[in-house]
Amino acid sequence: MRILELRFKNLNSLYGEWIIDFTDPEYISNGLFALTGPTGAGKSTILDAICLAMYGATPRLGRITESGNEIMSRQTGECYAEVLFESQAGQYRCHWEQRRAYKKADGRLQDQEHQVSEADTGKPVETKKSRVPKAIEEKTGMDFDRFTRSILLAQGGFDTFLKANIEQKSKILEQITGTEVYSLISRQVHERRREEQDKLNLLKAQIQGIEILEPEQEIQIQQALEAKQKEETGHTAELTGMAKAMEWLTLIDGLKQEISSLTREASRLKAGMDAFRPEREKLDRAVKAAVLDGDYATLLALRKQQSDDQEALNDLETSLPGFERATADQAKVLAHSEQQTVKARGELKALAPLLLKVRALDQRLAEQKKTVLEGEKSCTKDKTAIESFVKARQKEEARQSKIGKMLAQAGEYLSAHSRDEWLVSGLAGVEAQLANLQARQKERDQKEKAKRQAAQVLEQSAQKLEESSELVSRRQQVLAQVKKDLLQGRATLNELLAGRLLREYRAQKDALLREMAFLARISELEEHRARLEDGKPCPLCGAADHPFAAGNVPVPDETEKKIEALSQVIRNAEDQETVIRNLEVDEANALQRLTDSEKLKTEAENGIKHAEKTLADLNEGIETTHQAIIELKRGASETLHPLGIEQIPDHVSSLIRRLRERLEAWLSKVKEKAELETQMFGIGSELKRLEAVIDTRNNALRQAQERLEQLKGEYTAGNGERKAMYGDKDPDDEERRLNQAVAHAEGAEKQAQKRHQELLEELNRVKTQAVSLKQRITRRTTELEASEAVFSEKRHATGFPTEAQFLDARMAPDKKDALSRKARSLDTAQTELSARRKDREEKLSKETARNVTDHPLAELESRFKEKEALIKDLRDSIAGLNHRLQENRAAKERVKQR
Repeated sequence: MRILELRFKNLNSLYGEWIIDFTDPEYISNGLFALTGPTGAGKSTILDAICLAMYGATPRLGRITESGNEIMSRQTGECYAEVLFESQAGQYRCHWEQRRAYKKADGRLQDQEHQVSEADTGKPVETKKSRVPKAIEEKTGMDFDRFTRSILLAQGGFDTFLKANIEQKSKILEQITGTEVYSLISRQVHERRREEQDKLNLLKAQIQGIEILEPEQEIQIQQALEAKQKEETGHTAELTGMAKAMEWLTLIDGLKQEISSLTREASRLKAGMDAFRPEREKLDRAVKAAVLDGDYATLLALRKQQSDDQEALNDLETSLPGFERATADQAKVLAHSEQQTVKARGELKALAPLLLKVRALDQRLAEQKKTVLEGEKSCTKDKTAIESFVKARQKEEARQSKIGKMLAQAGEYLSAHSRDEWLVSGLAGVEAQLANLQARQKERDQKEKAKRQAAQVLEQSAQKLEESSELVSRRQQVLAQVKKDLLQGRATLNELLAGRLLREYRAQKDALLREMAFLARISELEEHRARLEDGKPCPLCGAADHPFAAGNVPVPDETEKKIEALSQVIRNAEDQETVIRNLEVDEANALQRLTDSEKLKTEAENGIKHAEKTLADLNEGIETTHQAIIELKRGASETLHPLGIEQIPDHVSSLIRRLRERLEAWLSKVKEKAELETQMFGIGSELKRLEAVIDTRNNALRQAQERLEQLKGEYTAGNGERKAMYGDKDPDDEERRLNQAVAHAEGAEKQAQKRHQELLEELNRVKTQAVSLKQRITRRTTELEASEAVFSEKRHATGFPTEAQFLDARMAPDKKDALSRKARSLDTAQTELSARRKDREEKLSKETARNVTDHPLAELESRFKEKEALIKDLRDSIAGLNHRLQENRAAKERVKQR
């Protein structure tokens, strides 16, 4: 390991904070450096700081606790030590610190804090002070004792390492240099050599029972195998020849049978064609008739067109007289309509001058009536306006009275609340005082709330401390019980093994198993022992003495009992090792749970300390704030005394609100009084204006009424003249009636003219269509006769003397297609059958000419079976010889592998 940086504060004679960076180039480049100075300068304190930061103890003072701390500088309230170090596991920062209560020099010592964390990330590795030294030992490989004996020698103890025995020095050096792995490797090599030697001995015992052929025996078997294989090849060739001959005879017989089958099939096909002959004849006549289908279709179309045109001509000649009568009747209706139109136009022309005079008189009367009505409307409107002005005057008078009362009330309020006028200039200062008071009250309330929360946290932390303490106690008991069970389990294992190692029992068992294999091999040689004779040498070993042949064979029962006993011991030991491993896991789990509960306890203790300090600070702050509130209330009360406020309430916001309401009320009344005075002045001016308007409107109304009476007299005289001239009739209605009569007569005339024209056009169309049909019929008659002659000539040429015979020969398309398909199928079958028969006969002639054998098929089949049996026996012999050779090779390979 290597120390990279040291920090400490208030240790012995070194007051304040100190930092030593051992990565500085001055330390690295020079290699060696020394701590020098007079006695008491603090040289040993630097070394103590390193031990204190890592292990919470020093060589001179031992472990530092809350009951005594001789290393903290005098008249200081806190101290700490921190080391940044590097080892094979990485870089870590180890921090130790201790304080007095409230960091005061005379305060009681608090419990120390000790933790180790990763240097790069700050992630805690261990925060429980009792577990930190163990974590340091895991990261550096050294506990406090080894560290102070090898790395940091205490004053007066520099020769401790030199005086240590060989085992202690070896243990320390291995942990410092990391070479303890070589001791482990040495032990493992020794164990591995013993295991491999045991395996070799076992293999030697096993290969003694493997049999291998002698070279002469192997050569004899190989020669016999080759002879059998050569014999098997010759017989196989003969068997192949017989198989080909049998295949040829089978082919000849199959071709003959196939030709016979084709002959029978040809007979059946001929019978089918004879039965189809009548249908084939009908099909031939239908095919001939189909040649004339196009000409016959053309002839039928001409016949149909001629018949349709003749029928249409007959219909037109029948309807022509009716069209002529209807045209003559409509000509009479048209003449009557023309007379009615002339009559209506004459009546309208005769009445036109009178209508013109009446319209002029009506126009003058309408203008006079309009003038009268406008005069009446104007007078009514003037009366209404005068009445509205009178009502407005009354309304203004009522407003004048009401505002006068309100103005008096506003004056009374301002007189009664005259002291509120001070708020106009003084409220801002009062609000500032009250706002400061309100802020102080809010500050007090917040601190009271924080005090309650801190008390609650203190209570919860105390409860957690009690619960975690009980949990620590229970888990300590569980850990103690697990350790006790673990010690008992290890003692039981030692008792089972009787002071020996488990691998020694296993080695002894393996040796007995090899002995068992040897004894089994001896038992297997019983047949060979039976051939031994006393006084004659053994063919294997050459010995003349044969103790086992005289019945002196070792019995394996005693060895089996030993193996069984050893197996039982090994099984019991392995089971006990499993129990021990489970207990070790339980111990680790119990230790981890204990650590977790101790962390919870520490957290609860820290929570209590923090809550107590918070409560003390809050109580002091609440008292200070309370005194400030009293002073602020006294100043505000003196300021507000002229306004009749003797006492400041706790809720300052309500007082501020009331003061603002009083100011707003005062300002509102002042504003209201000013507005009312302005309104009173406006009302007086408006009343004067309304009086003048009412007088002017009354004079104008009298003049308009006199003019209206004069207009009414003129309108009555003109109305009498109109009645004498044309009565009550409306000239527009009369003119409209006559115009409607003229329009009706003209419309009737136009309808009659239109209908007469339509009948004339229809009559001409019928006559023209009749002429066209007569011409078409005459022209088609010649064409029809020519088509009849052509069809008759082709019909006779095709073999149909009459049209009836042609129609009888025709056939429906689907039926004709079905008969055609059947005819083609029969013809195709006949062609294919003839070709197949010819092919089979040619192949039979060719195969017969080959003359492969003269022997019958039955004789060849009998000889073929005999030859197959012989070949099978030869192959079985060959397989047996091959098997012996393969077993011999496998035995050689097993011996080679082992």
